[in-house]
Amino acid sequence: MVTCYGFFRCSDCSQHVCCFNVLSVNKRGADTGPNLGDKKLRVWDKSLKTSAGIQEEPRIHYPILGYYKTGTKALEQLLQNGNPLSPVLVEIPENPGVLAHPINLPPAFSSVFFINAVKNRKHMIVVSACYTTAAILLGLIWESFAELTSVPAILTATMFLYLSLDYYSVFRGREDLAERCTYYGWIFSRCRPYLITAIVFFIASGITQFILGGDDYLDQFGMYFDLPDNQYYRILTGSLVHSQAAHYLTNFSFAIAVSAICGPSLRMSFVPLFLIGGTVSFGMTLLIEPYLNYPDSLGLVGTSGSIAALLGGLMVLIVKNPASYPKGLFYTITFFFTLGLVISAFFDSIISLSCHLFGAAAGLIWGLFLPDYLSSTTTN
Repeated sequence: MVTCYGFFRCSDCSQHVCCFNVLSVNKRGADTGPNLGDKKLRVWDKSLKTSAGIQEEPRIHYPILGYYKTGTKALEQLLQNGNPLSPVLVEIPENPGVLAHPINLPPAFSSVFFINAVKNRKHMIVVSACYTTAAILLGLIWESFAELTSVPAILTATMFLYLSLDYYSVFRGREDLAERCTYYGWIFSRCRPYLITAIVFFIASGITQFILGGDDYLDQFGMYFDLPDNQYYRILTGSLVHSQAAHYLTNFSFAIAVSAICGPSLRMSFVPLFLIGGTVSFGMTLLIEPYLNYPDSLGLVGTSGSIAALLGGLMVLIVKNPASYPKGLFYTITFFFTLGLVISAFFDSIISLSCHLFGAAAGLIWGLFLPDYLSSTTTN
């Protein structure tokens, strides 16, 4: 017996379709989900379990926050959004105790999610193309706006290129998208310890610097290129403090996203790589600073080098073990790195750019010695 949860709006024709009708369409030949075939089993291919109980309606689980809500409307809204990155997992009455990404639900639901995911991605591509074109045209028509619109044009153009590449490599095939979404679902269920670690660190460092530290805190622990009295400890402490509140909040928000993405793959290396990556990036920047000819810079602070190291570590793991990661994930991580660290640093200073690149290089070297944690053959 199959429970009908109501009607869902089809994205193609804007009509309400009963879930039974969607199910019958899929039985006649639609792709119904990921097929591993001869691929090796990965830890994130395994079903995610939770405590099973009697339920009459679907449950929408938020594993990062540790709670769930019940209701057909919540499930319908989730399917209509069609967002692969939505940090939720679904448990339905027909399969109690098993958590699944919406695209891995029975065909009656996964088809609706897939249709909307493709539609939303096409919409994002069109929007990013329009913003890029508008910024370029404004700069060409009014020269006084050229400098002002150059940054938005480059950012939106980068977004357009990534979205287009990701669409053609992943979103055109349901199996490829299901593989990506399955990986995301596993990330949502495993990233909580790393998120908590990052949040605790940033809250503690923020309170220490901006509330307890006083006005001279930055002078005491920031890294100057002319180190006073050979105070080399500043190479480490400088990577843990920030120049101002805006700088702190920017790195805080970026660190949350990167911790969720990188933590489950790096595991026990997460904290050591964060600390060592920041220290290495500052130390190497200190060595090459005399050759950069950037006299306006007196020193360097911030955790962006540490964040770059985490991304670098994950990037080399994907290159080393491509079969353990979903198709196209390398492009997504590269986009995160390019947009968040390289482009922003390019408009800031060459000093920041060198720090980010050295941090990523530290992560790349570290990742070369890490095992493939996502292969079931190397994981308990």
